[in-house]
Amino acid sequence: PERQHKVYVLDASFKPITWEIFQQNWINPERDDLSDLPGTFYTFSIGDVDFFMLDCRYYRTSPHIPGEVPTMLGPRQKAWLKDRLSKSDASFKVIASSVPWEFRSKGESLDTWNGFRAERNELFDFIHQNRIEGVFLVSADRHRSDAYRIPWSEGYDFYEFESSKLTNPESHGTKEHALFSYNAKPSCGLLEFDTTVENPT
Repeated sequence: PERQHKVYVLDASFKPITWEIFQQNWINPERDDLSDLPGTFYTFSIGDVDFFMLDCRYYRTSPHIPGEVPTMLGPRQKAWLKDRLSKSDASFKVIASSVPWEFRSKGESLDTWNGFRAERNELFDFIHQNRIEGVFLVSADRHRSDAYRIPWSEGYDFYEFESSKLTNPESHGTKEHALFSYNAKPSCGLLEFDTTVENPT
């Protein structure tokens, strides 16, 4: 109860240091735009599928401060994502988040998109208002494998595939409202795309 009412103030002074160490130890593709902007977000393509890998940590602000609208992505990363999505002509666009998109995936916790509802909804509205077809969502942060359908008022519903129990034996409880929810053994997800047919699947 005390934690629920506590106001969190994040000290961001450690971020440039950790970003430098990350670059020394992990080979992330370089971005041809926003190369001056720290963070692990980038894009890549496999055939007719574009992938958009988001950094949901570096620019995140606290969702616990009353009266403030928190951000998961920060303004420049969010603008970058919108620009890249609108320019993509791939049949499918996969947006990868390190935390679940489905609000109910982690109960009342605010460290998923549940704590950043306005920004998530802004992205979903942008996708539909700009008629961006073929968007799928992937995520992690739960020790189980789930699939969700996220209804949207206009356009098509969003489908999220969440899997992050490949090696960790610990389990988070399954979700009744998910289309699929599994945690009996370590597991992973596999996405198959067929873009050779007239109506790609």
